[in-house]
Amino acid sequence: MITLTDFELESLLAEDVPYGDLTTVSLGITDRRARITFATRERPLVVSSMEEAVRLCGLYGLEIDGFVKSGTLVPPNSVFLEAHGEAGNIHRIWKSVQNLIDYASGIATYTREAVLLARTINPDIVVATTRKTTPFTKKIAIKAVESGGGVAHRLGLSESILVFDYHRVFFPNDEAFAAALQTMKKTNLEKKVVIETENVDEALKFAAMGADILQLEKMPLTKLADAVREIRLIFPNIILIATGGISAKNIAEYAGTGVDMIVTSSPYSAQSADIKVRIEVL
Repeated sequence: MITLTDFELESLLAEDVPYGDLTTVSLGITDRRARITFATRERPLVVSSMEEAVRLCGLYGLEIDGFVKSGTLVPPNSVFLEAHGEAGNIHRIWKSVQNLIDYASGIATYTREAVLLARTINPDIVVATTRKTTPFTKKIAIKAVESGGGVAHRLGLSESILVFDYHRVFFPNDEAFAAALQTMKKTNLEKKVVIETENVDEALKFAAMGADILQLEKMPLTKLADAVREIRLIFPNIILIATGGISAKNIAEYAGTGVDMIVTSSPYSAQSADIKVRIEVL
């Protein structure tokens, strides 16, 4: 599972506490002993970035009394992280830890809902997310997706091959593109070649050229189901991906079309979790 480095965690904290905690220091309570707890409210949550939250507490001398791992479904009104230490350090990390868990757990909970909805229709379907993450949040967001039972469609341009129309425009004709495709396959024997397509005719053409996976982009549900049937008649073993405009609201319908994988950006815009924080004097 993805983890953030200590440097990345310190950078999160530096945004909130660049020059110390003026309020806590001015009140003269930095050395007081206290306990901080993080809990769910009225709805269950799939928590994420818990390991980072624990590490951030540890970097500032807090002792952990208990926590649950990322990916755990926590019932309503339940404590899932508890630590104690000096009040100055508790106030220093409080909001950074809360913001981190709020954001990540919102994505994880949404992803779990989407996965469950899709798998009620197709138990074997894979739900994946795109590269359209909010800038500077990628590691947190992808870990949250994994915590919710999803996977990353592509972590970046370096580890996977996905051919778009914007690649194909550089070839004067289908023959030139087909030749380049075969060269690509020979020089990347360990990689699957994915080609994005918007209609059945293109899909069949690229499958015949040797595509391992077809990414069916923004096809209406009725056309998508027909396309899957038509493609599978000729290429029964090719992997089919549906993407474009898919969210938890319609993911079950897309799962019913017969595709192998659903790719969506919607978890990244999930509402943050509403976590309850309590600080008490020891």
